[in-house]
Amino acid sequence: MIYKSKFMTFSAVIISAILMSQPIIAQTLLEAVDKTIKSNPSILAQSNFSLSVNQTINQARAGYYPKVDLNLGTGYERTDSPITRPNHNKSLHRNEAGLTATQMLYDGFATKNSVDQTSSLAESSGYNVADTAETTSLRTIQAYIDVLRRQDLLSLTENNLKTHERINSHIELRANSGVGTKIDVVQSSGRVALSKANLTANKGNLEDARINYLRIVGNLPESLLDPSDDCCNNAPATVENAIKVAFYQHPALRSSIANHEASLAQQQGAKAPMHPRVDLELATNANNNLDGTSGHNNDSSAMLRLRYNLLNGGADKARIKETEYLSGREKSRALITKRQIEYDVRLAWNALNSVSNRLPVLKLHIESSEKTRDAYQKQFTLGLRTLLDLLDSENEVLTANIEYTNAYYDRIYACYWLTETMGELLELLEVETPEQALTVTLAE
Repeated sequence: MIYKSKFMTFSAVIISAILMSQPIIAQTLLEAVDKTIKSNPSILAQSNFSLSVNQTINQARAGYYPKVDLNLGTGYERTDSPITRPNHNKSLHRNEAGLTATQMLYDGFATKNSVDQTSSLAESSGYNVADTAETTSLRTIQAYIDVLRRQDLLSLTENNLKTHERINSHIELRANSGVGTKIDVVQSSGRVALSKANLTANKGNLEDARINYLRIVGNLPESLLDPSDDCCNNAPATVENAIKVAFYQHPALRSSIANHEASLAQQQGAKAPMHPRVDLELATNANNNLDGTSGHNNDSSAMLRLRYNLLNGGADKARIKETEYLSGREKSRALITKRQIEYDVRLAWNALNSVSNRLPVLKLHIESSEKTRDAYQKQFTLGLRTLLDLLDSENEVLTANIEYTNAYYDRIYACYWLTETMGELLELLEVETPEQALTVTLAE
């Protein structure tokens, strides 16, 4: 048992050494987005739905083609008719076989409008795939940036804790030598405890960010790289230009417009029952023992048939009114989407401008707080500053760095957010879009 335990321990050490020796492959932002697009369940679900909607077009087009029906029947027949009298009735084994081919010639444009409706719905679902890919990609970017942010904040709090522990050790030495006081030690120890609490909180925040990354991308983050703020170079000159781009190519708006076009086709299709229907019917029948008469009864026919409903209780008119209201609803939804897109563009634009203006000021804040801290350290050694001044200056440096770090990553996210609100995030990233996605660019 002892040997077994030693062997297992030795094996664990060897395995750990092998795993640690394996190089950790960094995952870039583009790689994370590409992986998400190819594997995220939300995108895959929308893609499958788009494929299913595409099949409804073929179903609608079937109305243009002939329909062939085969009719077979066999059974027992008892007939009492003038033909069978005076025996009153006659029993025979009846057989039927019929083949009918029907070709629609005119149906009030019901088939045409059905094809138009399903084509527009398929177009809408294609744009929905693109919209889902764009929003999911932005969520991926946010998760990616959040991990980097939390890693930097954790590093700042770790350094802050080391500084407080160093100051605390120095204060304890001063107190033991009689230069400092016990209250200084208590005060410094309290700041160390607070720094440890902040460190614990930041570790928890980082783990939350890693878990969220796993939920969206599908794997835990390893060695993520700073994407830089190069994406901000592609921002339009004015917010009006950004809104113009969004109105032209945003997939959510394109999808809403396609839904409205589908509702218009549905509205026209609802008028079909107000028109006659004309079909060409070719039929042939081979029957035996029909209606009490023994023997074969075969026939063939070629008929033009007109069917025209003259009264349907007002249902057809009500259906037309219903589709008018449904069309109005889709038009309103498109306007809602348009307003939401403009709102998002303006919000992202404002966020980008705001954080871009704050960054230089926050950089100055870091520089001034570091100079103040360095001066306070020298003055504290000379007895010109209190311990509280020194500790506060360290926390001021930490706060300045935290604010700058948050603003730095906020700006990167705002750049990608603005691009997503314009509907061109995937184009910017140059990532392969899902096969079922429909996109529109300004070049078109």
